[in-house]
Amino acid sequence: MKKRLVILVLFFVLKIFANGGPIDGSVFYKTGDIVLMKYAEVKLLKEDLNIKIEGDYSWVTVQYMLTNTSSYNKEITYGFPVELLARSDWGEEKAPVSNMKFIINGKRVPFESQTDLSTFTSEVKGFSGEEVLIKRKWHVIDFSVEEDETVTLQVSYKVKNSFIDWATSKSFFENYDERKFIYDFRAAGKWGKGYVNTMNIVIDASTVTNNGGDIKIKGLDVVNDKGIYRFSSTNFDLKNSSSLYISYKNDSEKFSKYVLAHRIAKKHIKKVSVSSKLRGSYGKENLFDNDFKTAWVEGKKGAGIGEKIEIELDNYNLASICLINGYTKNKEVYTKNNRLKKVKLEVEIVDYEDETKTKKNSKEIEFEDKEFTEITPLNFLSLSEIVDDYGEGFYKMKKVTITILEVYRGTAYNDTCISELFLLGYK
Repeated sequence: MKKRLVILVLFFVLKIFANGGPIDGSVFYKTGDIVLMKYAEVKLLKEDLNIKIEGDYSWVTVQYMLTNTSSYNKEITYGFPVELLARSDWGEEKAPVSNMKFIINGKRVPFESQTDLSTFTSEVKGFSGEEVLIKRKWHVIDFSVEEDETVTLQVSYKVKNSFIDWATSKSFFENYDERKFIYDFRAAGKWGKGYVNTMNIVIDASTVTNNGGDIKIKGLDVVNDKGIYRFSSTNFDLKNSSSLYISYKNDSEKFSKYVLAHRIAKKHIKKVSVSSKLRGSYGKENLFDNDFKTAWVEGKKGAGIGEKIEIELDNYNLASICLINGYTKNKEVYTKNNRLKKVKLEVEIVDYEDETKTKKNSKEIEFEDKEFTEITPLNFLSLSEIVDDYGEGFYKMKKVTITILEVYRGTAYNDTCISELFLLGYK
């Protein structure tokens, strides 16, 4: 005799909006365990939940060991719910699910889509304890299992975590929201007596933490090992367990990728000049080499006050100027050498009404003295400084000049260093 089971899964991803408001995000709210929709003598012996977080996404793989102890012929229905925020004006509710797979005893099973757009209040409250209106969208599979048989069901998928990023016309840079992910265990509370014999959870957030992200996990007492969080339990109480709440900031990674993607091509830079350089491999080429272990170091006697970097452009529409302050090779080199405290920025702009003429603007910018942190091409926000930000009011530039006015003294050397200079614009 065989029993019929139905597994359902839901996801949602927000579409990208234009500049001047929301630019990216997701109305995903939560996912969770498979739900027993109709009573049956089916027991959950073991659950292995693996969540890998990278960038804006979570890759979820959950494997269940199920045993059917029924002795009667009755259809059994199960759901695997994922909820989305009820904001129909935000996105395209027909967005496809990424990388979704159902595998039963090693064999992949096809699925069909099913949609439920009714709005209701989620049983699981939000991160601040607020009630949340949600919708559901489902993907459905059918399979059978012999009575008294034990089967392995694996469900895997990729979900865009909940967030909404913003941009305004006043700044070239984007504002990055906290990313959120909720996993609900109570949905499986009707399995057997509401317990799973063995529960193993692994949350791999090492990429987030390695790229400067700050991650918070609540709901379970997890053990952290270099960004990999683990939890194990026997006789895990599904009915009364708190949901798993994961939130994280990946500002540094998002900022770093954004800056590198918008760095202007070298063909737009006609000439780079520096007033001096320290003897050795500390020349102007280090300002644009994408290597944070090199630096331009001025070569003037003293702290380098008055030393300059001059960049001639081919009338490029420059949107922002950033730099990485100090010599960021390592903590020792960073602290031993001078860092910029105040600079003068002068720009020569092509006249909007008469492109044969130019006008000059100047301003002084002061930087804070930051503690050293190890940085990489995916994590350099901590030591970055925004020299100027033109937003959507960018100008055609002929020349940019940066002059050293004041410095933070190093502990050993009186040389002032800049590891990288970013000239940014729209493609």
